[in-house]
Amino acid sequence: MAYTFKGRLCGYICSQCPEPLSNVKVRLYRAGSKDVTSAAVASPKDTFAILNDDQLGTKASALLAEAETDAAGNFTVQLGDKYRGEAFEVDVYCGTVPHRKPGRKPPKPLQFSITTLQPQWRESAQGMVAAWEYCLPSRLWCRIRAWFGAWVICGRVTTCDPHQPITGIKVRAFDVDWLQDDDLGFAFTDGNGKFRIDYLAEDFQKTIFSPFINVELVGGPDLYFKFEDSGGSPIYSEPPSRGRQPDRENVGPCFCVDLCLDVTVQPPFNDARFTSVGDFDILADIASATGLTNKAVLAHGGPDYGFTGGLELSGFCPKVAPIGAATAMQYRFLFEREAPLDPMSPGQPGDPGNPAPLVGARIVPMKVGSKLVMWDTFGTGATWTVQSIFVAANVGDVPGGTSDPTPIPVLPPGTPWGAPPAAVITPDANGWVAVDQNALDGGFFGLMGFNSNAAIPGGVAPGSGAGSAPVDPKNGGNTKITFEASRIGDPPPPLYTNSLNRIHINNWQEVNQLNLQQFLGGGSGSCSGLSTALDILYTADHELMGSFSIAIDSAAAIPPFPPLPSGVGPRGGFGTHHVNISTWPSCSYRVWLYTTPRLTNGRTDRGTIWSLVTFCK
Repeated sequence: MAYTFKGRLCGYICSQCPEPLSNVKVRLYRAGSKDVTSAAVASPKDTFAILNDDQLGTKASALLAEAETDAAGNFTVQLGDKYRGEAFEVDVYCGTVPHRKPGRKPPKPLQFSITTLQPQWRESAQGMVAAWEYCLPSRLWCRIRAWFGAWVICGRVTTCDPHQPITGIKVRAFDVDWLQDDDLGFAFTDGNGKFRIDYLAEDFQKTIFSPFINVELVGGPDLYFKFEDSGGSPIYSEPPSRGRQPDRENVGPCFCVDLCLDVTVQPPFNDARFTSVGDFDILADIASATGLTNKAVLAHGGPDYGFTGGLELSGFCPKVAPIGAATAMQYRFLFEREAPLDPMSPGQPGDPGNPAPLVGARIVPMKVGSKLVMWDTFGTGATWTVQSIFVAANVGDVPGGTSDPTPIPVLPPGTPWGAPPAAVITPDANGWVAVDQNALDGGFFGLMGFNSNAAIPGGVAPGSGAGSAPVDPKNGGNTKITFEASRIGDPPPPLYTNSLNRIHINNWQEVNQLNLQQFLGGGSGSCSGLSTALDILYTADHELMGSFSIAIDSAAAIPPFPPLPSGVGPRGGFGTHHVNISTWPSCSYRVWLYTTPRLTNGRTDRGTIWSLVTFCK
């Protein structure tokens, strides 16, 4: 019986700042003599331990299997023939930690035990499968980060009153030192005012005499911050003495902070701007050279992921203009491909030089804000109730949606109205969306949903038959997305505009083809049985292939055989794989081909698909 253990690991820097445990090894060991219950997880605080070389040597013979996590912290472990569903110990081996900057001295690898686990196995098409997710608490994860000298600041910048996020400004962190203040790094705030600065212990331990003399009078840095607008002009600088106050002095390897600014020259927190695609910041998380993501964000995506499907374009547009007359605001998005959709017929909407607004089928419904309406939810009298606001091509695209303003039901007194329907705003013919003047929080933070398939179409990629390279391999394309905001009634140009100059979109489903040579050309069928040879024909192809693998399972105990084809990008693989089955017992068998592309819509990743063939012996 095949056992597949799938999981996802992350660690908390603080309660509001998790990160995936990417590119670490998950090692499973036979459980020791300690008695475990049938619960899914034993108490992690009872079993967490950093292991020394002697301990690693002692338990080496008990290793069941291991696997490496991907950029989002996901892993899949195939347990061997000798495993029978019992409890095991879960260890993690780290060569480094996520976001660690290169330093002068490479870190020494580390292995630590998380817990003893009795998986809850369930039968599936893949055999017995169990899933488990766990996030290390900050007191443990920050201890691991400190081992590698990897220090981090997670923060949020808002105005002081009211607390509104300040987006798109540069935050610089400094350590007060006895000879010179150490510049620890900088980051830009995202659409929620959040930022992250990664640095090394050696960054605040250095002096003007480094690397020969490194001195820090206390264990950690004493932090203060400076703020600049997107053009590099200073907004505000905390005095260095701020770093000597108790809440900033000698901070640890994980430090989370809320900062507010209340200065004479206000930062442009009320300016309209486009900031993110889903959870991915358009400045910090999407590589300008490729349009692909450069890292995982909130446990999805990772290096070199493309975008697919419906994309949430977020940022901020205020209800009224922050400068000039207090006029109601409107906004829109346009897209422009880097190459013509049809080279034989250039000049179509969205082609180079012909940007097209997001209207009609180019839009997917998206919640953009909320407002208060007088509503009799329970039939006990109307009270102020929160109503969701959506932007969609048509009112009917949002189930139960209604036009804005929302009509008041005509019902007998005491009749419950239920929850208020979503108020739906439809863009005009040129894609402009008028910001609801009753919106909470000063405007819209969600902006519009983009049907990326309308810009870069896709489908099920055609193959050329299992075992053969695709004759017509499919690729995605790059697109520019431009945001414009203006006062209603103003002539061009728009009052505010900014762009994501390149985003790579791929809406093709990968080629996943599987067959057996013995089934071709009038040979044996799946009911006639094979005897000595099994020849697996496979083709796995995608422009952004993350991984592919072949697996075989059966109710019978399969004798050991050579590794089956598997791999990671760039496109996948194809060919014929021969297996000698002459010694295998008579039974039914299944052959699987799994493929997973590097694609995300910014909130969730495209999952794994599979093909299956069966045979008998």
